[in-house]
Amino acid sequence: MINELLQNRQIEIYLQPIVSIKDNKVFAYEALTRTTDRYDEPISPLYLFEQAKKEDMAAKLDEYVRELALVKFQSYLLEDSELLLFVKFDSSVIEKEQGMDFISTVYKHNIAPKNIVVSIKEEKIRDTHLLKHFIDLYKKHGFLIAIDDFGARYGSYDRLEYFKPEIVKVDRSLLYNVQNNLISSQLLSAVANMAHGIGAVVIAQGVEHKDEVMTSLAKEIDLFEGYWFARPSEEFGHEVLLGVNEKIEYIARMYKESICESMQAKRSLIETLNIQMQELVATLESKGVASLDTFDEFLYNNSKIEALYIIDSHTGVQVGKTLLHTKEKHLFKPAESGRNHLLSEYYFILKESLRKEYLTQPYVSKATGSICRTYSSEVCIADKEYVLCFDIVE
Repeated sequence: MINELLQNRQIEIYLQPIVSIKDNKVFAYEALTRTTDRYDEPISPLYLFEQAKKEDMAAKLDEYVRELALVKFQSYLLEDSELLLFVKFDSSVIEKEQGMDFISTVYKHNIAPKNIVVSIKEEKIRDTHLLKHFIDLYKKHGFLIAIDDFGARYGSYDRLEYFKPEIVKVDRSLLYNVQNNLISSQLLSAVANMAHGIGAVVIAQGVEHKDEVMTSLAKEIDLFEGYWFARPSEEFGHEVLLGVNEKIEYIARMYKESICESMQAKRSLIETLNIQMQELVATLESKGVASLDTFDEFLYNNSKIEALYIIDSHTGVQVGKTLLHTKEKHLFKPAESGRNHLLSEYYFILKESLRKEYLTQPYVSKATGSICRTYSSEVCIADKEYVLCFDIVE
């Protein structure tokens, strides 16, 4: 089957753009294999390469499609000398220590190795030392290395530090409905942080919805590939690229608007909390700090405030108990009088700030187990300085 496809030149290369929102451009193309059977029905690339292994043709097929990709890429490179081409290496080719001829093939087509990204599914290759040798050889010649489908079921996180790829492509499984899935969202952040920690850029591959792109951008993902921007195509002419660029600009505009809205919402929240706090301070000024224990009505009238407590500004020690707007839960307990808050960011960052107020990022409250943010402000009551804290329900 494979020989017949090769002889009849039935195998084609399609390209899919990888885009940068921040740079407002197509950053790279990924080369994808496409072919059909005798009835003109599409053959999946997965089946094609599995069949090639059965026929002992994997190396030949791999070499053939990579060279096709190089030939197609040449015209795109003439228009943009910084453009990159992602080419995949089948794991069986690497395991058999084949595929080294690709280096000379790249030079034969007058393409600089710096424009080629060698994409590897590292989890399918058990021999770590063999794979490291392959990666080091290609890096020595100036090629870029990408780890493909990272975060998939069998992904090996400890190998990331060992191989130090320039690019990490996040698996689609972490991106599906990421805007509504807390676990996927946190895993995506973790992968991005790990990759950036070794100096690699991160690609979200397989993005199909606007919200997946927007959420990924907020998670510091660098580049994007997927149907939402463009499906794989035999050619990317001016008209097709115009559509891709319009989507890039649309996402950039929407993301900027969302950041502005978020900043405005934060300012409005702080203004509201500041007003509520000043009202509370005025009452405490007249009744005394000890009266805080009787402020259940204040919490009832401000339902977004889940907990209320006061800290001595100089010692970091809590004065009085924590007032709760909700029932206590098993495993969680509100801080009591005398609790030391010196290492709590709503205390020590506030003390270092010029504004003398601070709003934390969301975290799990030790008092209730809810996701909350703490707003703290340094206040003066009866000529003594305190840090007044509101835990706000997200």
